[in-house]
Amino acid sequence: MKKQLRIFLSGIMVVVPLAITAYVIWSVGAWVDDLGTRILRVFGSKSEVPIGVGAALLLGAIYLIGVMTHFWIFRALFGWMERLLVRLPGVKTIYESVRDLMKLFGGDTRKMGRAVLCRIPGTDITALGILTNDRPRAVEGAGEPRVAVFLPFSYMLGGPTILVPPKHVQEINLSVDQVLKLCTTAHVGGESQAKPKEPGASASPRAESH
Repeated sequence: MKKQLRIFLSGIMVVVPLAITAYVIWSVGAWVDDLGTRILRVFGSKSEVPIGVGAALLLGAIYLIGVMTHFWIFRALFGWMERLLVRLPGVKTIYESVRDLMKLFGGDTRKMGRAVLCRIPGTDITALGILTNDRPRAVEGAGEPRVAVFLPFSYMLGGPTILVPPKHVQEINLSVDQVLKLCTTAHVGGESQAKPKEPGASASPRAESH
Protein backbone atom coordinates (compact mmCIF):
# COMPACT_ATOMS: atom_id res chain seq x y z
CA MET A 1 0.00 0.00 0.00
CA LYS A 2 2.82 2.39 0.85
CA LYS A 3 4.49 1.65 -2.48
CA GLN A 4 1.28 2.41 -4.37
CA LEU A 5 0.90 5.66 -2.43
CA ARG A 6 4.45 6.70 -3.33
CA ILE A 7 3.72 6.01 -7.00
CA PHE A 8 0.57 8.12 -6.78
CA LEU A 9 2.47 10.98 -5.11
CA SER A 10 5.13 10.77 -7.82
CA GLY A 11 2.37 11.27 -10.38
CA ILE A 12 1.09 14.27 -8.44
CA MET A 13 4.58 15.80 -8.42
CA VAL A 14 4.61 15.63 -12.23
CA VAL A 15 1.01 16.59 -12.98
CA VAL A 16 0.37 19.42 -10.50
CA PRO A 17 3.24 21.75 -11.55
CA LEU A 18 2.37 21.26 -15.23
CA ALA A 19 -1.35 21.77 -14.61
CA ILE A 20 -0.86 24.92 -12.54
CA THR A 21 1.59 26.36 -15.09
CA ALA A 22 -0.83 25.65 -17.95
CA TYR A 23 -3.74 27.12 -15.98
CA VAL A 24 -1.85 30.33 -15.18
CA ILE A 25 -0.72 30.77 -18.81
CA TRP A 26 -4.26 30.11 -20.08
CA SER A 27 -5.80 32.50 -17.53
CA VAL A 28 -3.39 35.31 -18.38
CA GLY A 29 -3.93 34.74 -22.09
CA ALA A 30 -7.71 34.75 -21.69
CA TRP A 31 -7.54 37.96 -19.62
CA VAL A 32 -5.36 39.70 -22.23
CA ASP A 33 -7.64 38.53 -25.04
CA ASP A 34 -10.75 39.75 -23.19
CA LEU A 35 -9.11 43.12 -22.51
CA GLY A 36 -8.16 43.50 -26.17
CA THR A 37 -11.70 42.61 -27.23
CA ARG A 38 -13.17 45.19 -24.84
CA ILE A 39 -10.86 47.87 -26.25
CA LEU A 40 -11.98 47.00 -29.79
CA ARG A 41 -15.62 47.43 -28.75
CA VAL A 42 -14.83 50.81 -27.21
CA PHE A 43 -13.66 51.91 -30.66
CA GLY A 44 -16.95 50.82 -32.19
CA SER A 45 -16.40 47.20 -33.26
CA LYS A 46 -19.77 45.43 -33.14
CA SER A 47 -18.83 42.15 -34.83
CA GLU A 48 -17.88 38.99 -32.98
CA VAL A 49 -14.14 38.84 -32.49
CA PRO A 50 -12.48 35.40 -32.87
CA ILE A 51 -10.58 34.07 -29.86
CA GLY A 52 -7.01 35.32 -29.85
CA VAL A 53 -7.54 38.38 -32.05
CA GLY A 54 -7.99 40.70 -29.08
CA ALA A 55 -4.77 39.47 -27.48
CA ALA A 56 -2.85 39.77 -30.76
CA LEU A 57 -4.05 43.34 -31.32
CA LEU A 58 -3.30 44.37 -27.72
CA LEU A 59 0.21 42.88 -27.81
CA GLY A 60 0.78 44.51 -31.20
CA ALA A 61 -0.28 47.88 -29.82
CA ILE A 62 2.09 47.49 -26.85
CA TYR A 63 4.93 46.63 -29.23
CA LEU A 64 4.12 49.69 -31.34
CA ILE A 65 4.27 51.90 -28.24
CA GLY A 66 7.66 50.33 -27.47
CA VAL A 67 8.87 51.33 -30.93
CA MET A 68 7.57 54.87 -30.42
CA THR A 69 9.62 55.25 -27.23
CA HIS A 70 12.70 55.48 -29.46
CA PHE A 71 11.46 58.81 -30.89
CA TRP A 72 12.22 61.96 -28.90
CA ILE A 73 8.79 63.50 -29.63
CA PHE A 74 7.01 60.57 -27.98
CA ARG A 75 9.45 60.59 -25.05
CA ALA A 76 8.88 64.30 -24.53
CA LEU A 77 5.09 63.84 -24.61
CA PHE A 78 5.28 60.88 -22.22
CA GLY A 79 7.62 62.81 -19.90
CA TRP A 80 5.10 65.66 -19.74
CA MET A 81 2.27 63.23 -18.95
CA GLU A 82 4.37 61.49 -16.30
CA ARG A 83 5.21 64.79 -14.58
CA LEU A 84 1.51 65.57 -14.51
CA LEU A 85 0.66 62.20 -12.92
CA VAL A 86 3.26 62.44 -10.15
CA ARG A 87 1.78 65.77 -9.02
CA LEU A 88 -1.55 64.16 -8.18
CA PRO A 89 -1.83 62.90 -4.57
CA GLY A 90 -2.60 59.20 -4.40
CA VAL A 91 -2.09 58.74 -8.13
CA LYS A 92 1.62 59.45 -7.64
CA THR A 93 1.99 56.63 -5.10
CA ILE A 94 0.16 54.10 -7.29
CA TYR A 95 1.95 55.07 -10.49
CA GLU A 96 5.46 55.17 -9.06
CA SER A 97 4.97 51.88 -7.19
CA VAL A 98 3.75 50.06 -10.30
CA ARG A 99 6.45 51.68 -12.47
CA ASP A 100 9.25 50.65 -10.13
CA LEU A 101 7.82 47.12 -9.83
CA MET A 102 7.73 46.76 -13.61
CA LYS A 103 11.41 47.62 -13.76
CA LEU A 104 12.04 44.22 -12.17
CA PHE A 105 10.67 42.63 -15.33
CA GLY A 106 12.13 45.10 -17.79
CA GLY A 107 14.96 42.83 -18.87
CA ASP A 108 17.82 44.95 -17.46
CA THR A 109 17.98 43.98 -13.80
CA ARG A 110 21.48 45.48 -13.62
CA LYS A 111 19.77 48.81 -13.03
CA MET A 112 18.42 47.43 -9.74
CA GLY A 113 21.86 47.39 -8.14
CA ARG A 114 24.56 44.87 -7.27
CA ALA A 115 24.55 41.38 -5.76
CA VAL A 116 25.86 41.33 -2.16
CA LEU A 117 26.11 39.33 1.01
CA CYS A 118 24.74 41.36 3.90
CA ARG A 119 25.66 40.59 7.50
CA ILE A 120 22.74 41.52 9.75
CA PRO A 121 24.15 43.78 12.51
CA GLY A 122 24.15 42.18 15.95
CA THR A 123 23.69 38.64 14.63
CA ASP A 124 25.64 35.84 12.96
CA ILE A 125 23.18 35.85 10.04
CA THR A 126 24.40 36.53 6.50
CA ALA A 127 21.71 37.21 3.89
CA LEU A 128 21.85 37.21 0.11
CA GLY A 129 20.58 40.52 -1.22
CA ILE A 130 20.80 43.37 -3.70
CA LEU A 131 22.50 46.66 -2.88
CA THR A 132 20.05 49.13 -4.43
CA ASN A 133 21.36 52.49 -3.25
CA ASP A 134 24.77 53.66 -2.01
CA ARG A 135 23.38 56.87 -0.48
CA PRO A 136 19.69 56.53 0.43
CA ARG A 137 17.94 59.81 1.16
CA ALA A 138 16.36 58.47 4.34
CA VAL A 139 19.68 58.57 6.21
CA GLU A 140 21.37 61.63 4.69
CA GLY A 141 22.93 63.69 7.47
CA ALA A 142 21.93 61.14 10.12
CA GLY A 143 25.39 60.20 11.34
CA GLU A 144 27.04 56.97 10.18
CA PRO A 145 26.69 56.39 6.41
CA ARG A 146 24.43 53.52 5.43
CA VAL A 147 23.46 51.73 2.25
CA ALA A 148 20.11 50.26 1.19
CA VAL A 149 19.98 46.48 0.69
CA PHE A 150 16.92 44.66 -0.64
CA LEU A 151 16.46 41.15 0.77
CA PRO A 152 14.10 39.09 -1.46
CA PHE A 153 11.75 36.66 0.27
CA SER A 154 11.53 33.02 -0.80
CA TYR A 155 8.55 31.79 -2.83
CA MET A 156 6.95 35.22 -3.03
CA LEU A 157 7.44 38.65 -4.57
CA GLY A 158 8.74 41.17 -2.08
CA GLY A 159 11.02 41.50 0.90
CA PRO A 160 12.39 44.11 3.32
CA THR A 161 14.81 46.86 2.42
CA ILE A 162 17.28 47.37 5.26
CA LEU A 163 19.72 50.23 5.87
CA VAL A 164 23.09 49.01 7.11
CA PRO A 165 26.65 50.40 7.37
CA PRO A 166 28.74 49.66 4.24
CA LYS A 167 31.13 47.51 6.32
CA HIS A 168 28.36 44.93 6.69
CA VAL A 169 28.05 44.49 2.91
CA GLN A 170 30.28 42.37 0.70
CA GLU A 171 29.86 42.34 -3.08
CA ILE A 172 29.82 38.89 -4.72
CA ASN A 173 30.34 37.55 -8.20
CA LEU A 174 26.68 36.92 -9.02
CA SER A 175 24.22 38.75 -11.23
CA VAL A 176 21.04 40.30 -9.87
CA ASP A 177 19.07 37.72 -11.88
CA GLN A 178 20.91 34.91 -10.13
CA VAL A 179 20.29 36.44 -6.70
CA LEU A 180 16.56 36.79 -7.39
CA LYS A 181 16.37 33.18 -8.61
CA LEU A 182 18.29 31.78 -5.65
CA CYS A 183 16.28 33.74 -3.10
CA THR A 184 12.93 33.03 -4.75
CA THR A 185 13.55 29.27 -4.80
CA ALA A 186 15.28 29.20 -1.39
CA HIS A 187 18.32 27.55 -3.03
CA VAL A 188 16.19 24.44 -3.68
CA GLY A 189 17.23 22.34 -6.66
CA GLY A 190 20.94 23.14 -6.69
CA GLU A 191 23.66 20.55 -7.00
CA SER A 192 24.64 21.03 -3.35
CA GLN A 193 21.06 20.91 -2.04
CA ALA A 194 20.78 19.51 1.48
CA LYS A 195 19.97 15.80 1.50
CA PRO A 196 17.67 14.06 3.99
CA LYS A 197 19.60 12.82 7.02
CA GLU A 198 19.98 9.08 7.24
CA PRO A 199 18.29 7.45 10.24
CA GLY A 200 20.70 7.38 13.18
CA ALA A 201 23.19 9.78 11.54
CA SER A 202 24.62 12.51 13.73
CA ALA A 203 23.98 16.16 12.97
CA SER A 204 26.51 18.02 10.84
CA PRO A 205 29.08 19.88 12.95
CA ARG A 206 28.57 22.99 10.89
CA ALA A 207 25.81 24.56 8.86
CA GLU A 208 25.88 27.12 6.13
CA SER A 209 23.12 29.65 5.82
CA HIS A 210 22.37 32.66 3.66
